[in-house]
Amino acid sequence: MVTISDIAKLVGVSRATVSRVLNEPDKVKPETRDRVQRAMAAHDYVYNALAGGLSTKRTHTLGLVIPTITNPVFAVSTKGIQETAGRRGYSILLGSTDYSAAMEFELVKLFQVKQVDGLIFTGAPAAETTAAYLKRCALPYVVTWSLVGEGEASCVSFDNVRAARHAVDYLVSMGHRCIGMIVGRFSETGRAERRWQGYRQSLAHHGLVEDERLVIQSEYTVAGGRAAMVQLLRLENRPTAVFCGNDILAYGAMAAVRDKGLAVGRDVSIVGFDDLDMSPVTDPPLTTVRIPGHRMGVLGAERLIDLIEGRVTGTLQQTLETDLIVRQSVMPPQATADGLAT
Repeated sequence: MVTISDIAKLVGVSRATVSRVLNEPDKVKPETRDRVQRAMAAHDYVYNALAGGLSTKRTHTLGLVIPTITNPVFAVSTKGIQETAGRRGYSILLGSTDYSAAMEFELVKLFQVKQVDGLIFTGAPAAETTAAYLKRCALPYVVTWSLVGEGEASCVSFDNVRAARHAVDYLVSMGHRCIGMIVGRFSETGRAERRWQGYRQSLAHHGLVEDERLVIQSEYTVAGGRAAMVQLLRLENRPTAVFCGNDILAYGAMAAVRDKGLAVGRDVSIVGFDDLDMSPVTDPPLTTVRIPGHRMGVLGAERLIDLIEGRVTGTLQQTLETDLIVRQSVMPPQATADGLAT
């Protein structure tokens, strides 16, 4: 079996240089790093992370906690995390909570057993027990997808409230006054509640009456969005526009509108949130909020690794910008013969 010493002799460098290529590649000159990596690849060198950890007291492994593996939006930030971790000499262990606070706590304990060097959370830790445990064991962690209290933890995210408010402001600017919302369950994710807060703020800012019948909490699935839209379409004064808490819900809502024999945009305008790959090719193309998922993952991983390696200390909040991508799923509300919007 090829060893670090073998690779060092082949390349003509010290064992310490090969070790740095494995553990701190940014500290090695690019040409030297490339020569070492080519030699490792040519001779099928496999790094013994356990043995390396005995000397460095690190396993060069990060734990990543995500809420679900079914929503492709989290794949984008995960890709950014994995690319950055690999470039910095770290690997990733991934676990899904399925939106369960109890499962989140169990995952964190499992990651601790696996001796990860730090954790990245997709959304703030949902369970108080998780936050308390992390504080007790002094395990570095970074939060993505949610802004947390200053001094609580480092986080890289966007402002969910502001992004949602921007989307609803746009619907109002298009002439809509009766606006519904299909949103994830508040008990499962704080992001859902913050997007609802943005919806409420926009209505209040424009002097529109808030009607609790127009807001439906749902599972984050196409079927959930479809069922929620069916409920909204049954209302005597149905909304002329609906803001959905993510694109998956919006896809289901669009299907329900078509099932009713109505047209998305002309009869009911719909806005999503995430800008998934499918959103530009739905019928009609979906107006939605584009989030900086990949950059969020990159910056989150960079911050965590810098904390682990002692390059930085303390907490840092990084707030990224979102964009409203306007497509054809939103039109001004249609007028009836008596001049009232449908």
